[in-house]
Amino acid sequence: MKLKDTGLTVQDIKDKVSKYMIETYERFDFLAETAEGMYLYDEKGTPYLDFYAGIAVNNAGSRNPKVVAAVKDQVDDIMHTFNYPYTIPQALLAEKVCKTIGMDKIFYQNSGTEANEAMIKMARKYGIEKYGPNRYHIVTAKDGFHGRTFGAMSATGQPGNGCQVGFGPMTYGFSYAPYNDLKAFKDACTENTIAIMIEPVQGEGGVHPATPEFMKGLREFCDEKGMLLLIDEVQTGWCRTGAVMSYMNYGIKPDIVSMAKGLGGGMPIGAICATEEVAKAFTPGSHGTTFGGHPVCCAAA
Repeated sequence: MKLKDTGLTVQDIKDKVSKYMIETYERFDFLAETAEGMYLYDEKGTPYLDFYAGIAVNNAGSRNPKVVAAVKDQVDDIMHTFNYPYTIPQALLAEKVCKTIGMDKIFYQNSGTEANEAMIKMARKYGIEKYGPNRYHIVTAKDGFHGRTFGAMSATGQPGNGCQVGFGPMTYGFSYAPYNDLKAFKDACTENTIAIMIEPVQGEGGVHPATPEFMKGLREFCDEKGMLLLIDEVQTGWCRTGAVMSYMNYGIKPDIVSMAKGLGGGMPIGAICATEEVAKAFTPGSHGTTFGGHPVCCAAA
């Protein structure tokens, strides 16, 4: 949509946002009207280099021609249906993702926080079904970030600050340990711990990469204790760190991995992938989503 076609001014747009929208963002003082490649353009055609890449979304650039063509083609066929009928884009993307990253099963979501919620639910259900009702505890990293919905926010290791402020008690069942401190993670685990959940590179925590010793040590420790290794690749996934998924840089494989952002080429999509064994924890009714696996978003991906 172009400003000239609306009969409005930039100030009119700002005023409407101020009057009608609940603002949780500190806006930049320009109107993003179009985008291409690594640039945003205002109504005058002034280019702005998108250092954020849409917050780790536009890995293939804005309006990538292949993504645009796939979206247009799919819109002409079917835009939305619930997950009861089979759809071609879901099936094709499922195979491509699983084969590309070496996982067995995929479950579609709409965003990163939703993907992490699903990952937490799957891990807890797996632990409770396999070991009993007390095997639900998850250890995550201090200063990490996993999302803003309650489960993912509770997994975020920022107690008393950051995204947890003002929302009352967090969901119980999480503990936090210092990033890259293998001993601290081991010490934080108890007989009730079912999983360790980690970002390969802490984003909000200051862009800190995990060391190979730390990641490999977590994998070995989880195997030793019958625990799951959950890797949050929402920001690091899809070729942002030199490999398709960041965990590949460490020569390890997670039990569940979450993804979103760069997966859809600018369209909203998230997912978790799991091993065959762990994926069995989810059966019809265990989890669900109205828009997850949206045909247009799957076609874009």
